[in-house]
Amino acid sequence: MFLKYLPILAKKSAPKPPRELRPITKPAWHPLSRPLSEARVALITSGAIRERSQTPFPPLGDASYRPISPDPAFTDLQIDHRTRFGVPARQDPEVAFPRLALQTLAEQGQIGGVAEYHYSIYGGIRDYDGIEDCLAPVLAKQLAEGGADLAVFLPF
Repeated sequence: MFLKYLPILAKKSAPKPPRELRPITKPAWHPLSRPLSEARVALITSGAIRERSQTPFPPLGDASYRPISPDPAFTDLQIDHRTRFGVPARQDPEVAFPRLALQTLAEQGQIGGVAEYHYSIYGGIRDYDGIEDCLAPVLAKQLAEGGADLAVFLPF
């Protein structure tokens, strides 16, 4: 079941103009080439989560990304996303970025493994063409080069 959160956000974006809900013009889905139990999985969050040593995410409109260590023992993370709903995630980033749960699935054999890196972007980007034409292809390339068979997007 899909949660259609963009229409909810569009209504709640006041005093800003409502978000433009645009259809995706390029395919965003590709079937798995191997069983999930053999697939390496990466996480992508829109929570603007970064390692503290990385450059901070600027406010809204930034279409950059940050690679994040997949090791759940690495906890030196910062959340730059500015939202009142992010308090629990700031207290425990696993709430929004479940690296430990993913690692547990790998240890149980439910997935084949964890990809070389996870990735984080700043949610709420309104540069739709930039996302589709620049950010998405670069992330897809990084994921492929890092051995990811599957990326799970975690909206923040």
